[in-house]
Amino acid sequence: MGPSGSGKSTLLRCLNRLVEPTSGTMKFDGRDVRTFDPRELRRRVALVMQAPVLFEGTVGDNLRLRPVGAAGDFSDPQLRRALAEVGFYPDQLDDDVTPLSGGEKQRVTIARALLGDPQALLLDEPTSALDPPNALLVLGTISRLRQTRGLSIVAVTHQPDLVRRLGGSVLYLVKGRVQAFESVGDPGAHAPGDARLQAFLSGEPTPVTERRS
Repeated sequence: MGPSGSGKSTLLRCLNRLVEPTSGTMKFDGRDVRTFDPRELRRRVALVMQAPVLFEGTVGDNLRLRPVGAAGDFSDPQLRRALAEVGFYPDQLDDDVTPLSGGEKQRVTIARALLGDPQALLLDEPTSALDPPNALLVLGTISRLRQTRGLSIVAVTHQPDLVRRLGGSVLYLVKGRVQAFESVGDPGAHAPGDARLQAFLSGEPTPVTERRS
């Protein structure tokens, strides 16, 4: 989390090499991310963008889209299982994507990411463009996937509810600098000590101040 322009999305893209780090070290599964083939890394660390990108055709057509030579099971039974994981009925595989709501489109993009059997999901403000009912559906989907798949999830978000549901840790950035990093939401975790994290989780305006080391 952090104010606009603080580097949140850039950091997220560094995690699967859509942006290359210019200094420092970033590791996945114990290895520097720059030692992975980018295609392998992006299968194992799948990015779901803020605005869902779907193409003309059916839900199934969009789920079958993948890079040439990409590994994975893209059979109809597997596509239906992926849809069920994000709250769709299996027979919606043949539905046209045009009339889908924003939340439904976002869940299709999450299902598409799941077909690569990733170990981690990167979510760039997955609910920011959605109305409250659709945002709740997507939040519920993400929280459920963390439990059922054991996924590691790194999310850029302005939604306190997503943080409370997922637990884990919050990294607070201002102008590319780490300002706070604290565990939140997990059983036994103390309330965050940083006033900005406290304000964020309470749904209050977050003071934008930079702490220099």
